Amino acid sequence: MPAHESTEALTRPLRFGPGGRFELRPAEYRLLVDGQPATLGGRALDLLMALAARPADLHTKSDLLDRVWPGLVVEEGNLRVQINTLRRLLGEDTIATVPGRGYRFSATVHAEPQTAAAVPTSPVATAPPPGALAAQRLYGRDADLAHLQVSLRSGQGCVTLVGSSGVGKSSLARVAMAQWTTASDRAAWVDLAPLTQGSQVAGAIARALGGQLSEGDPVAQVLRLLPAGPPFLLVLDNAEHLIQACADWATQLRAAAPLQLLVTSQLPLGVEGEQVLRLQPLQVAEGVEGPDAHEGALALLIARIAAADNRFELTPASLPLLAALCRQLDGLPLALEMAATRVPLMGLQAVHDALAERFALLSRGRRDSPARHRSLIGALDWSYGLLDVQEQRLFRALGVFAGGFTLDMAVGLTSDEHVGRWDTIDGLATLVERSLVSVSPHASDGETPRYRLLETMRAYALEKLASPAPGAPDEGPSLRQRHAAALVALFSGDSTEAQRLAEMDNARQAFHWARDHDLAMAAQLSARVAEVIGFTVWRQEVTDWLLSLQPTMLEAPGQALPLQTQGRWWSMLAYVLAVRRDPAARLAAKQAAALWQQVGDAVQLQDALGHWVRSITEPGADLDEACAALQQSAAAAAAAGVTSPKAELRVHGALAEAARVRGDHTALLACREQELRLAREVGWSDMAQAAETNVCAALIELGRHAEAAARARSLLQRLDAAGDRHNANLAWALYMLGEALLRQRSFAEARAVVPRLLAAERQFGTRMTWPWVLALVAAQEHFQSAGRLLGYMSRQRAARKDSPDLGEQQMLDRVTAEVQSRLGTETTAALAAEGWSLSDEAAAALAVREADPAPAR
Repeated sequence: MPAHESTEALTRPLRFGPGGRFELRPAEYRLLVDGQPATLGGRALDLLMALAARPADLHTKSDLLDRVWPGLVVEEGNLRVQINTLRRLLGEDTIATVPGRGYRFSATVHAEPQTAAAVPTSPVATAPPPGALAAQRLYGRDADLAHLQVSLRSGQGCVTLVGSSGVGKSSLARVAMAQWTTASDRAAWVDLAPLTQGSQVAGAIARALGGQLSEGDPVAQVLRLLPAGPPFLLVLDNAEHLIQACADWATQLRAAAPLQLLVTSQLPLGVEGEQVLRLQPLQVAEGVEGPDAHEGALALLIARIAAADNRFELTPASLPLLAALCRQLDGLPLALEMAATRVPLMGLQAVHDALAERFALLSRGRRDSPARHRSLIGALDWSYGLLDVQEQRLFRALGVFAGGFTLDMAVGLTSDEHVGRWDTIDGLATLVERSLVSVSPHASDGETPRYRLLETMRAYALEKLASPAPGAPDEGPSLRQRHAAALVALFSGDSTEAQRLAEMDNARQAFHWARDHDLAMAAQLSARVAEVIGFTVWRQEVTDWLLSLQPTMLEAPGQALPLQTQGRWWSMLAYVLAVRRDPAARLAAKQAAALWQQVGDAVQLQDALGHWVRSITEPGADLDEACAALQQSAAAAAAAGVTSPKAELRVHGALAEAARVRGDHTALLACREQELRLAREVGWSDMAQAAETNVCAALIELGRHAEAAARARSLLQRLDAAGDRHNANLAWALYMLGEALLRQRSFAEARAVVPRLLAAERQFGTRMTWPWVLALVAAQEHFQSAGRLLGYMSRQRAARKDSPDLGEQQMLDRVTAEVQSRLGTETTAALAAEGWSLSDEAAAALAVREADPAPAR
């Protein structure tokens, strides 16, 4: 006998689930979902009726097997298949598993369903889903809530909260609904996430209003359910997958009733009169100090960790790590909440370090959350699944961009014989509309807007790119190749400094890929970037790029590259090494000169010879030979008409370095002044500023310290007024001012420069500050502080795995001898041991003291 005819079979209709949206009708042997018949196989329907016949009772596996497959011998796997089928349709919480024993029907059962639509006799207020506390605290959403309240009170009829998955749209809507019902108990909440078809929206709205649809016009029935009187707030939550149906209902309802709609969605409805409020992720403060530092994302993360573990204590030491976690998770509330649940078990540092595997890490959401919000990847799967095939392809491709991109870069990356320019533009517009790509507001002066995937979205796109579907082509290598080529073209062309700086994150990403997969591309990109980025904060990192390629460039793969590629790369390696006074610059420059000699490029040969001159740190025959070769090359280039003011400028700069090495300070100053004049003539502002710091250095060598300090102050004022945070000349201008003040023995003013100089060193990666600080401390006879700084600087060098250059080593030897002479060898060693463990902040404090502390008694 079939299960639905057994003595324990369900005999009366049963309504269950959120809002009573499911109705089991045993007499008709069918299940309705939002009033519509569900497509469900006979075994699954038999199983559901068996479970629902005794709600909340335990049903053993053997009992269910006997009832659903009477007289048959079947494997338990068949039961699991049917259970999973029901859970996919009804929700995972509908059927509970009792491990080792069986299953239990655990859905909320409602009163017997109505057979026709009913009109409520009193105002209705339907609460949000379980776990959604209307009075919950919002973090960092005060302005958004105020804006939403104004929009709802305006009476325009439809407000849509738009944002990415997990950004907090539903949370904000719950609070807005709670405030609305405080003044008037006239509101209803409709959760659209479980629905699969637009036709189900009508039934969901009817149930939220306390009724049930029958045969006939659904619009008329829903309108009859709306109570008369002041405007009623109807919240449609999670509308993105049923956007057309929701747009149709918004139009119908607003035209016929005094109704205020509040919709949450990943994209707007696109109906007349709609007010769109786009939610951004929570703000993440730049630092951990200041009035706004502990608001927004940081406040939410701290609160959620404390809620998960009452032993958690917020300390000053933990704040930087918490802030870093917020930044890496883009201030996305869902991701922050999931990260917080991992902290009690793993600890803050381990959670931070595990973000490389963020989708495995962030996989434990609240049990009362919707199924798609119980893991981060589930939330993103939901959004990704709403895109069509071409939109998904574009989204995956955009994952290769780091730090944002322009429209032209997106078009260049994705357009080909199959995908036209306008296909990419329209696809990008869709991704922006669906909150998967953010766009920066652009200035009214025509500044090009930039687009960006949040790091969480980007990680998801890259994961999809790295795991193509079975049988689908691997798009990754081709996209990476095109991305790197676009960056080489950008840095080789006439782009502005602002454009180049905006793409440095992309350049880094492209270089790291090319280093492992395309040596020629890596060599071209690192050299091209080094040519134009020398006066910015990126110089140190780009130097490391070049150095990382050096072993390969010395071997057969590097030597097989085109001569022009080799020559440009060796020239730029020589340049960056010469800036660092690295002895290896000399061999790199000679290698570059030999390559350009073979190519026959006079301009590039002249540059390489200039790097050779700059690489030599001692007077002698080698320096004389290099200078002669440079001057001969410059004369030949001028005779051939292939020189330029910039090339002439670089020649003067190299000869100035030669004069400095020879100790000819008068010639040095003359060359530096000529260098400055030429840079100003050609409008090369960065080079002019660098030349001006070089003039200050020459004045210091000539003993004209007051004049050097005055020129350094003037340059600093101009740099500060320009407000360019990326200009590395700031560090050198500060250094020249500090050095001039030290030579004048103006110690108080020199100490005032220390904080800015240390900040510039952290920003730009320069390495001249701490030797100067040590010299300043020793000049003031603060020998205890000097002893500690000797140890601190030793630890710095050990961490960097480098050694001081000749001038720095001479200064270290001199200060060490002075400290030992005053305090003794043992005390000096003890102070250095203390200094080894100093924090950066403690070491900086030593530099600005007016005097050493009195010795302990």
